Parts: sequence; structure tokens; C-alpha cells
Amino acid sequence: MNNVTKSLKVIAMVCVTLLSVNVHAQGDYFSKIKPAKKLSVGLNFGLTNSYTDAPQENSGNSFGLGFKYSVSHSIGIRASFNSGTIAGDRSEETTNDDFSFKNSFSTIDLSAVFTLGNVSFLRSARNLQYFATIGLGSMSNDATGKNNDPSLNSSYDESEVFVPIGFGLKYNLNDNFDIGLNTQFNFTTSDNIDAFNYDVFANKANDYFTQTGITLSYKFGTDKSQTSHLDWINPVESIYNDIDSINKNLKTLMADSDGDGVGDYFDKDNETPDGVKTYGDGTSVDTDGDGVPDSNDKEIFSLVTDVDADGVAKDDDGDGVPNELDADNNTAPGALVDAKGNAIELKEFSAYDCDNMTLPTIMFDNGSSRISSSSYASLYTLAEKMRMCPSLSVTATGYTRSKSGERLAMKRANSIIDHLEANYGVERGRISLDYTADTDVDYASKRIDFTKTGK
Repeated sequence: MNNVTKSLKVIAMVCVTLLSVNVHAQGDYFSKIKPAKKLSVGLNFGLTNSYTDAPQENSGNSFGLGFKYSVSHSIGIRASFNSGTIAGDRSEETTNDDFSFKNSFSTIDLSAVFTLGNVSFLRSARNLQYFATIGLGSMSNDATGKNNDPSLNSSYDESEVFVPIGFGLKYNLNDNFDIGLNTQFNFTTSDNIDAFNYDVFANKANDYFTQTGITLSYKFGTDKSQTSHLDWINPVESIYNDIDSINKNLKTLMADSDGDGVGDYFDKDNETPDGVKTYGDGTSVDTDGDGVPDSNDKEIFSLVTDVDADGVAKDDDGDGVPNELDADNNTAPGALVDAKGNAIELKEFSAYDCDNMTLPTIMFDNGSSRISSSSYASLYTLAEKMRMCPSLSVTATGYTRSKSGERLAMKRANSIIDHLEANYGVERGRISLDYTADTDVDYASKRIDFTKTGK
């Protein structure tokens, strides 16, 4: 009896410890892992067989209730209560042995439950699982042994410690119910559960019995958000699913259908033509912000945004001043205008001294060969002098000390010649080109000087 009392105390202490752990652990999950059910209660019914001093088995039955808490995916703690009968006789021992017994028992035990194979790197979770159990419990007996001679009848009604060891399999019906088939061996610490305890017999082996049956379990949790039970979750499968999801997202992030170096996920324009430079968002580079990508823009440094499809500033009156900067969009064709597009009125020359005249200097922006509108008046004056003096030829002189400077001076001179020819009909042959290394002249890198070369 002392052993039974000690066992019950141990079981009670373990239960209290588990409840404390459960209370402390509520909600203690990693932020990205969905909580799972950890509790289940099961009803079982089955047949019993005894292995005692009365070896001729007469099957009994048992039924019970179990409460289980899953500590992890593979380990659980189960508290069980069972009640039933075991029976047997000695009819096969000797022809005249008429001993038989029946024991109406009840048990309470606490067992560790080990779920096998639900944590796997090779396959996903299945609906069929194997499990094994081992524990410690207390058994109450009400055994009666009978003989033809009533004076030889015996009984046994003590409680004792027993060790339950079992195995079985269970099937996951749905998120709420399991059904299982299991066998449990109950090893007692005495030789008396069959009430066959006569001193004349020297059989000292302890008795044990088995329970084989089916169990229907209801699975539940502490939160409505918990759907699956922990026993039926393969944590490795969850990791693999996360890896697959990451790989799919990476493929989306790394995909670049237009080959512009910007992933489709971030690309605002997935149809960028080959070879076109783009910004970090995948849109084509537009240096001047006029809405025409540099790849199609004939003037990538436009000062205005009112441009045509080629990125060229619109100039309705053709005076060389873009519409956005033009104060007068209706200037007469061929009229000389200032930087704002206003027409410049020129006084007529009454006469020219073709032998003694001053020729203009044309200024350019650094590194540019484009004629600014502020130079149009000077070029008009030069063209008029050459028109009034048909024998006059001029030399355009640029200042440079390098080959690149020579090329820039040539481009500037050609821009002037093109302008004079296109707008005023000055023959190209009347203008010659020259270079000089004399850079002591003011603004030498920006100017083209004109001098008379003939009459």
C-alpha cells in the first residue's frame, strides 16, 4: 500500500508540473509559426487477456478515458483511467484442477507517448502514425478465485503499482478527431491479480495482462485560431514550404524580362528596348525631363518640356527660339530676333566702305558649337557686309592648343558657315578657316574671330 501511495504522489506532482508549463507556455510561439492544438481526450474500448497462474484465458473487456497533452511534435504526456475485467482458469494444467478466477479492476496511470515518424526530412506528414507508450500507474483489484470445493475459494482486493507499455497506430480523421488501434501490456508488481496465491505452489513470476482495443480521440486547443494538432504537423515540412515560397519569390525578384538589369518585381517598364539605359525603377533615362527617353531624344539637353516626338523643342514660327521661351510666336519668316523671340529692327546702311570695316566676333558656350540667339544680329551684320561687298572674303579664326580644340573650332566655324549659307545665301567659298595657338586673347576658348582676307 505504501508503494501505491508513493506512486500516486509522483503522478500528482508530474501533473501539476505539466499544468504549470502549459500555463506559462500559452502564446509562447515564434511570431511566424501558427499555434497548434496540443490537447486531446480519448475514449477506448477493447478486450483483455491475462497471463497468470491460470493460463487458460477467458477474454474480458475494458473501457477507459484518457487525457493527453503534447509537449512537442513527437512527445506527449497522457493520464488515463481504465476499468474492466480479466478472467482465466487452470483447466489445461491437470484434469482435476477446476480453479477459475475473475478480476474486476480499475487503473489510473501517467504515461509518456512517443509519436513515431511525424518528424521527417523525406516526406510530408501522413494521416497514419505509429506510437509507443510507457508509464507508471496504480491498479485496484477485486479478484475472486473459485474451486469446486468452496473451502478453497480465494480473493484479492489490494492495490498495487503496475507499468503500462504499449504501442499502436492512429489515423487522422480530420482536424478534430483521431481513431486508433493499440495494445498495452500491463506489468504488475505481484503474483496475485488472479487470486491464485496458495503457498503450496512455488510460482513466483509476477502476473500481467494486456488490453487491445480502439480509441476515438477528440483534439482541441486553447485558441480558436488553432486548427491542426501538434501530433499531425511535420515541422520540417513547414520549413520546406517556407523555402519553396522563398525560392518562388526570388525567381520573381530575379526575373528580368526586358534585360535592363532591373528585376520585373521593381520594374515600372518591362518593355524597355535592348541597350537603353534605365533608372533604378526600370524606366528609360530622360536627362532633360521632357518626357522623351534619351534613346529617342534628338536634343537630350532641351531647356523646355514642350517638345515633339523626337525630343526637339517646338518652334512654331521658326525663329530659333522655342515656344516656351518665345515672347512672340508669330515672328515673320527670316526675321532677326533676340533671345526672347522679339523681332529686332535694323537700320538700313546707306553705304559701306568695303576697304575699311570692322568684322564681328562670335562667342560660344564652353565646349559647345551651337550658335546662341544673342549672336544672330552679329551674323546678320556680317552677311549684309558680304552682300554689299561681293568681293569680300573672310577668315574665321579659332584659338586652340590641342587636336580636340581644333575639332571644336572647326565645328564652330562650320556652324557659322551653315547659318550664313542657309539664312542669307552667303557662298561657303568666301569663308576660310584658320587656327592659332595664341591663347592670350580674352575668352580664347569661346570665340571665333572674323578678319578680311580679300576684296
